[in-house]
Amino acid sequence: MYALMKGGDSGTTSDGKPSPVGSASTDPGPGSSDPSDPATPSTGDRTTRSPAAGAIPEGYLGTWTAGIDNSNGHSTRRLVIRQGEVGDTVLSLTADGPAGSGTYHCVFKADLAEKPSGDGPLEIGPSTVTVGEPASSCTPGDASEITLLPDGSLRRVKKGTSEALTYTKSD
Repeated sequence: MYALMKGGDSGTTSDGKPSPVGSASTDPGPGSSDPSDPATPSTGDRTTRSPAAGAIPEGYLGTWTAGIDNSNGHSTRRLVIRQGEVGDTVLSLTADGPAGSGTYHCVFKADLAEKPSGDGPLEIGPSTVTVGEPASSCTPGDASEITLLPDGSLRRVKKGTSEALTYTKSD
C-alpha cells in the first residue's frame, strides 16, 4: 500500500526522470547490522533504540515498499533502512518503472545526517546514485526526513518541500 501526500512526489521530475525522494534505494555498506537477522534482539517496542546497535530507533529498521502511479505507468520503490551512526550509509532505495519506451532501474544510497532524538524523525543526507539503468534516468536526491507514523507506515519527505511518499513495512 502507498499514499501520496498533497503536493507529493509524483515519482518523476518534470523531464520524466524518477524522483529521488520516491525512488531511492541503496546498499547500506559494510558494518551495518541486518534488521531481519533473528539474532538482532528486539524489545517489542517498535521504536526502542539499542545503544550498542546504533542511533536509529528499531521501528525504522527493515524493508519498506511503495508504489507511484503516473502518466508513464506504475513504478515501485523499495526502501531499506539499516542501523548506523551519523555519517554511516543507512538508507538504500531501489526505484523501478516505465520510462518512455523502456524502463528504468535506479539504486540510491544516503547517510544518516543527524542523530535522532527520542523516536525520530530520521534526518537523511542527500542521496547518491549507485546504479543507474539508463544512467540518464537516475539523478542524486536532496536530503530528506523520515517519520514513523502511528499506523506503522513510514513517510519520507524531501527537505524544504511537501514532496512525500508513504511506505509500508514489507519484512
